[in-house]
Amino acid sequence: MRPLLFFAIAFLIFFSFTWLTVRQLIRLHPRRKGWILAIAVAGNLMWPFFPWLRAMTPISRVVRATLGPLWFGWTSFALLYSVFLLLVLLAWIPFARKHAFAQFARWPSRVFLITLGIGFVVGVYQALVPLRVERVPVRIAELPASAEGTKIALLTDLHVGLFTRRSRLQRIFAETNAARPDAVLIAGDMIDDDPHFVPKLLAGTSALSPEIPLYGVLGNHEIYGDPPAVIEGLKGSRMRLLVNEGTPLRDLWIAGASDRAASQQPQTQHLAPDLAKALQGKPPSSMAIALSHQPTIIADARRLGVPLALAGHSHGGQLGFRPLRWSLAGVFLPYHMGLYDVAPTQLYVSTGTGYWLLPFRLGMTPEITILELTAGTAGSAGWQ
Repeated sequence: MRPLLFFAIAFLIFFSFTWLTVRQLIRLHPRRKGWILAIAVAGNLMWPFFPWLRAMTPISRVVRATLGPLWFGWTSFALLYSVFLLLVLLAWIPFARKHAFAQFARWPSRVFLITLGIGFVVGVYQALVPLRVERVPVRIAELPASAEGTKIALLTDLHVGLFTRRSRLQRIFAETNAARPDAVLIAGDMIDDDPHFVPKLLAGTSALSPEIPLYGVLGNHEIYGDPPAVIEGLKGSRMRLLVNEGTPLRDLWIAGASDRAASQQPQTQHLAPDLAKALQGKPPSSMAIALSHQPTIIADARRLGVPLALAGHSHGGQLGFRPLRWSLAGVFLPYHMGLYDVAPTQLYVSTGTGYWLLPFRLGMTPEITILELTAGTAGSAGWQ
């Protein structure tokens, strides 16, 4: 009953925004009524399929990949347009006696829609074409001498799915390979729920030199799908999946923790994150690096005295402005992008290498992170 109730409440809330958006768009732009209705219908076709959203069938894959982006795009637009209408309404109140609302709001609405259209085109381009190689020097007092200069490539949130281009994956791993890292780590959400896409992910890794170790951890989208199938699909493959376990890298210890989403479902409780378990077997002389999908790993990393933690998950909200270190995700998450100094741990949060559902990343181009480890005290540039 609880999922059904949640679905009903969500539907009523979003339907309210849809109704308001469609009604006002037709009122302000009556000549575009046909287009408005067609786009609104297309954006809401996903609702009847929500109860089967997690099904791992060919039909569900096509539905998620085609109707999902339309639903997410329309829902985001309806929310934004509703907020815009509220602001215009407040601006109109002083002029209410001189101008009807439709007359007052028509041109602002046109400007808003044109601006959104341009932003959407740019955001789609930035999600699908460029790749940003972010080089991040990390100074760590506890770094063993043998690990000086170690380069770790961090990829996150690839979300490999039906429409993920194999050429794009090849390019991601080829550019990662060109940086000549000592190891490549993937911080979860490697696939978009369905383990059917694990072979596509592994095919993309062929561009990575076989001499470079490749490690990964589970993300919430692997947990939402079929985590045992993902674990089985990666067993013995090019990538070693760390499920609450660690592995040596020079005099470093990569401690891979599972995803916290596993704690929220009875059938996946055995996969709940356990950083302490991942640290078992670490030689006393080595330094630990915690690898987890969600930045919430920082709490356990600090408690256990891990000097460095790596995560993703935020996507930078897929909308932001890097020069100001601002992202939409920062409105909701305390750690959303970049390097943070949260003594005794430093945390790096990648803004992601792929995208979720909608191919849109305005100002948050896909990121390949190269972390270069050196001995020393954490710099003042870290965020507190």
